[in-house]
Amino acid sequence: MKSFLIAAVAATSIAAVADAQYKTSTQPGSATPPATSTAAVRDELATARRISRDEAMKLVKEKKAVYIDVRSKDSYDSGHLPGAISIPLSQLPQRFKDVPVKKFLITYCA
Repeated sequence: MKSFLIAAVAATSIAAVADAQYKTSTQPGSATPPATSTAAVRDELATARRISRDEAMKLVKEKKAVYIDVRSKDSYDSGHLPGAISIPLSQLPQRFKDVPVKKFLITYCA
């Protein structure tokens, strides 16, 4: 099985990271917004809790966590973890209602 990166974070953490990734600030009088820096996003991701594959499987089996596949819909359709919810990263801010509450979210992209 391919190795993949697993990050378990609370729903609010994902919201903050996803929101930070897509925010742009506009300056008064500026015709175009400045490019969005991903440094802040990398810093938040660097502090995200990492768990082992075994721990992820245990949490999902105990119904304490769910897998969130953040790849494109085509990639998800070509194969995904059993029970994974498809929420492409680009759609995450609009699909928070689809994210289960009171569960750890285990995101993966490989």
